[in-house]
Amino acid sequence: MLEGFDRYRAIGGPGWRPPTVAEVHERLVQRLGAAEVWCLVAESSGSPVGHGAFLPTTLASRPGPEPGLAHLWQLFVRPPFWGTGIASRLLAEATRAAARDFQAMRLHTPAAQLRARRFYEREGFGVHDGPADDLDFGMPLVEYRRALI
Repeated sequence: MLEGFDRYRAIGGPGWRPPTVAEVHERLVQRLGAAEVWCLVAESSGSPVGHGAFLPTTLASRPGPEPGLAHLWQLFVRPPFWGTGIASRLLAEATRAAARDFQAMRLHTPAAQLRARRFYEREGFGVHDGPADDLDFGMPLVEYRRALI
């Protein structure tokens, strides 16, 4: 998670800083401790190379709860594994798991993160809202959504 956010420095502007280790740790402990949160870690030779996670919108920090909507909270893959299909497999597993309890999935990604935006569009997500400034995150975000049924 820290490595993923650190890559946003290039698009975040001069004053943007990624979350601190303490902030990330607190968020992970809080969210991963909830029974409703789903997370999958991809490994290669016993080392983590990526992860994906979703949660119900009732637990998400961004715009309010929506019944039937899952929030893709995390999808990060280490750069040496970009283009290997790991991100697609993590997302496929997340959407398959979410489809058991939800009708749709949303995610937020930085507007300037064009590589990620192309990936989500290839994977069937469409722009639902934005770009809009997110004061908490410190840069404009785009909301994507996809039906799961």
